[in-house]
Amino acid sequence: MILPTATAYARPTLTGRTRLLTLVLVGAVVVSSFLGRYDAEVLGFRVRVEQVVPLVLAAWMTLHPALRPAFLRALRHPVPLVFAAFVAWNVVTTLIFSPSLTWSASILIWLVIDLLLLVSLMAIAEGAELAGRLGRLSVAPWALVGFAAYAVANLTRGRVALGADFDYLYEVYVARVTALEANIYASILIFWTLLTITRRGIGRWEVAAITVSVPLGLVASQTRTAVFSLVLGLGVFAVYTLFSHRSARRERLRRIVPAGVLVGSLIVTYGIVAALGGTAPADRTLPPTAAPTASSAIAPGATPTPAPTREPDPTNPEQQNKIGDVDFQGGTIAFRVEVAQLAAQEMTGVNLWLGNGTNTFGLRHEQPGTPGISGHIIMLPVQVLYDGGIVGLGLLIALFVAVFVYVPRERKPVAAGLLASYLLSATLTSMFWFAITWILIAVLLRPLTEDERDLTRA
Repeated sequence: MILPTATAYARPTLTGRTRLLTLVLVGAVVVSSFLGRYDAEVLGFRVRVEQVVPLVLAAWMTLHPALRPAFLRALRHPVPLVFAAFVAWNVVTTLIFSPSLTWSASILIWLVIDLLLLVSLMAIAEGAELAGRLGRLSVAPWALVGFAAYAVANLTRGRVALGADFDYLYEVYVARVTALEANIYASILIFWTLLTITRRGIGRWEVAAITVSVPLGLVASQTRTAVFSLVLGLGVFAVYTLFSHRSARRERLRRIVPAGVLVGSLIVTYGIVAALGGTAPADRTLPPTAAPTASSAIAPGATPTPAPTREPDPTNPEQQNKIGDVDFQGGTIAFRVEVAQLAAQEMTGVNLWLGNGTNTFGLRHEQPGTPGISGHIIMLPVQVLYDGGIVGLGLLIALFVAVFVYVPRERKPVAAGLLASYLLSATLTSMFWFAITWILIAVLLRPLTEDERDLTRA
């Protein structure tokens, strides 16, 4: 078996200038992962800021003679190798089955960028450590800025709606800040929260800041998926930690206390929200002129769906907090079921095994409820099965298994919780292609720092 430390996370001797430029680019990659809202059209493709910055980092690492060996060694790590096989399979099935290579290329190029980003962050240990620190520092500010955007937009009835979008299905403004949409804003928040609240040695003041700010940020996003994902991830982390026999029982209990405090804060917050919320209206189906929420209506790399023609009305008597409405008969849950049923029509015969080509669902189906708009599967397992068949789905499963296998032993409980949370989020939102995914994997896989080793020994 190839050991992760033998092929990744090198600590090469660098000049001060090279080290500084490398870390600045790593920091820029992390910052750009929060800026999914911003893109520009290049050669007919929507190119995002978070796609350009990783390319600059990868070019710097491959062209600089002191960094190139570390980059090439990281490329041979089992996790990037499995991911490279997944990307290669998408190319193969696209060449065989895709009706439009140009259409498919928008996602294939994005996958290649993701691979380069992952390898770049795994090449230098200090880069992955910096990415982790920046992500942890973002938690409370990201949550509080989102809550401020949400509160201002709704209190002013949309006259000031910076960093907020109007949800036409629930007649409420939701926070997205600089992310592409509310679901992505909330997903970034919960993933960094999980990595932060579960780390060894977290201080009381940091726990307090997280337990106050994160529930407010999730209320601002009005995203049910994020709430379920965070609770699931914290639960898996706690169970894994409690059943571990590598430390004393008291130490295991102490380790999960911060996660327990956050769960308690979530319960209290959403108890208050549920008590203040109105009664769910009988009909949550979308009118023909309305679009579903952004996670449903925007395909990765595609042009956003035009907004509905009617004006926002946050004073509508049917307005309620979206989080409290779990309705399987209408709304976004029924929307996902309908999309899956449409996708199943082409998941037969050889296409069930080999797929239909990357990002080709929209070439065959319109988005339910929005005539004239190309469809998009927003559930990762269903989309990968549709695009790459059973072979592609098998490679995706192998990727997540490889990540868990190669995480340092002391970080296994954290990895179990984060991966469980991620898989639920990605099943209900379009998370897989975004830079945050590959930053998280690189941070998870990095070797233990001296501080972590000291805490483990203590």
